[in-house]
Amino acid sequence: MDKSGLLLCTKYAISPNFFGYCGPHRNRSLADHLVERVADRELENILSGFETLFPYLNLIAQKNKIINPFDFKVVEAYWIGNPFLKPVTSLEYEAFTKEKLLLDKKIDLESLGLLNFKIKNFQFFPHHNFHVFNIFRRTGKDFSFHTVLTMDNCRIAFGKIVGFEYQDREVKNLKVETRPLVLVDNQLQLDKPKVRLIKIDYYGKRLISNFKLGKWISFHWGFFCDYLTTTQVRNLDYYTKKAIDFYNL
Repeated sequence: MDKSGLLLCTKYAISPNFFGYCGPHRNRSLADHLVERVADRELENILSGFETLFPYLNLIAQKNKIINPFDFKVVEAYWIGNPFLKPVTSLEYEAFTKEKLLLDKKIDLESLGLLNFKIKNFQFFPHHNFHVFNIFRRTGKDFSFHTVLTMDNCRIAFGKIVGFEYQDREVKNLKVETRPLVLVDNQLQLDKPKVRLIKIDYYGKRLISNFKLGKWISFHWGFFCDYLTTTQVRNLDYYTKKAIDFYNL
């Protein structure tokens, strides 16, 4: 069991689960594990029940000859991005979308045909943001089409802490400078930097306490995920832009 990988995965998976989009209805348990930093079989079982996440982790792990799908580098590849994404071939990913994501039953044939054509002919990576931008229906429990707003919330975004919002003299939210996703002339792009409020707790339980101005963070559905290293910022930016490029083809 890779405890660091399980906890990293929980940081990113808990927010869509909070809203009921993905995974079992075990959000309070996820929050307890995360706040108390407990990585055990229970946590592994909960994360294994995520309909989209877990198949992706298995795909990345298998292609890198790693037994544990919750290996830290495998989890990091899917949510943030790293070279572990590169071994997946177009034929393997096309089969994956049909056999594991059941896309042929969830989107129309024209959209599926276009997606498969692009996968065969252009660069892609099995990254979370690629899935958000290019698999046009959610493959968890909500099958509605994405809007630009839901894509922006669902993607893993990043930004720099530039201030704090207080309540009763305690930090309630982080003020984060980030580049939101916008659609201009039917093309996705990252807009000019804007300040967004990011939540830091679930059910009154704080995910962090050591707030530092100028630190880079990731966030998902408006909730803080993690502090990012310089390399992670660079990777997340790179794979996000690659996913945008694929959408815009």
